[in-house]
Amino acid sequence: MSNTSQITLLLNDELVTADLPPGLVALDFLRKHRQLTGSKEGCKEGDCGACTAIVGTLEGEDVNYQPMTSCLLPMGELHGKHLVSIEGLNMSQLSPVQAAMVDCGGTQCGYCTPGFIVAMTAGLMDPGLPLDAKGCERAISGNLCRCTGYRSIKQAGADAIRTLSPMLAGKPRIEALCQANALPDSFRTVATKLKSIKNDSPSSPSFSPPFVAGGTDLYVQQGETLPEKPVQLLNRKPPLEPQFFDGALRLDARMSFEAFARHPLVQEAIPEILSYNDQIASWPIRTRATLAGNICNASPIADLTCLLLALEAELILQGPDGQRAVPLNRFYLGYKKLAKRAEEIVSHISFPKPDPDTKVHWEKVSKRRVLDIATVNAAIKIKVVSNEIRDVHLALGGVAPIPLYLAKTSKFLRGKRLELPVVLQALELAQSEFDPISDVRGSGDYKRLLARQLLLANLTRLFPETLNSDRIHAALR
Repeated sequence: MSNTSQITLLLNDELVTADLPPGLVALDFLRKHRQLTGSKEGCKEGDCGACTAIVGTLEGEDVNYQPMTSCLLPMGELHGKHLVSIEGLNMSQLSPVQAAMVDCGGTQCGYCTPGFIVAMTAGLMDPGLPLDAKGCERAISGNLCRCTGYRSIKQAGADAIRTLSPMLAGKPRIEALCQANALPDSFRTVATKLKSIKNDSPSSPSFSPPFVAGGTDLYVQQGETLPEKPVQLLNRKPPLEPQFFDGALRLDARMSFEAFARHPLVQEAIPEILSYNDQIASWPIRTRATLAGNICNASPIADLTCLLLALEAELILQGPDGQRAVPLNRFYLGYKKLAKRAEEIVSHISFPKPDPDTKVHWEKVSKRRVLDIATVNAAIKIKVVSNEIRDVHLALGGVAPIPLYLAKTSKFLRGKRLELPVVLQALELAQSEFDPISDVRGSGDYKRLLARQLLLANLTRLFPETLNSDRIHAALR
């Protein structure tokens, strides 16, 4: 039985149809099948950004563009989409981004340069990123360089934005970029070309692993063998929109980190989610990584899993025998062991909508401030009325074999006054709920200290008028 399927996509400015293994990554398609070698193979783990491409998805009458690392992007998911490599940005003259890289000396060996130019251009194409230095830094957050030291690259990005921003502000972004000679004119007709491609997405998934959603972990682990397998690509159809239902926010589990953080309903429930998002992976990884993938990978330090634990999340598992619900705090049976059968997928995630008196917070410590996995992370959901803790849920990552819900400590705090003696007792009780091991990210003792400090940070940042951090730290010396 053949492990290929017919895939039609717009590759740069050309409609292409090919019989390919659905699990083949776009990087290999570009370089080996199409001889488009501008996309470089660096780490092939999504970490260096040398292979960054831009993917356009038709949404109504418009095309939404996002950067993605092509080394983790299965071709089967690109049917009916626009795949843009560095070659697809080339014109008879240099674009303002390319010209700025030349003028600022932003390249030496040149290996990373295509990825930087693609990422900067993607940042300009996304109206959600500000047209300033901060926006440029977000755009290139997934790109590494080992030659220039980044100053000249960041200067190139700032110069390109300064040149283009007067022409882009307040205008439809793609059309404005074409008018400014920052994108080829072919981008004007992309929507029409994508509409001509027949949609052949399956109406329902086949419950036969291996399942691939974002692939940001699976392709790192099995990237050489997945193209040979009959993978089930869960993202061939777009995720459903979040909605409030029976007092809970219901999410499609295939939702990406970036879509999660940007959605207004999520921001209503978690006001600081955008600031948390900047500490979780890079932009091209966040456009791929999914909520269910973060949960099912079962890493003890999974960032959004820790937050969802504190939010009292519930999972809907779907399989050949139907659906069933599992609370997230009962999903982990041991290290990398899940309360899920191999043929089941996580289809939805829901958590109660926090009321006006409920506050949510998340903290993380890692060796690098951004673009790094956590050493320890901590999350809290707490409701305090008249200085009484009416409800609270605490979670920790990095201190146990599983993402840890602090059941005993959460129960102890309910009904107590929010005051220093109670907090100190809670911190002591929390220490009894885990026994961290030493690893490359820190010793067990160090993780215990971090866990205590992050739990404190959650409380003192939410209630600075009630809990004086100096008094608490003095009591802990």
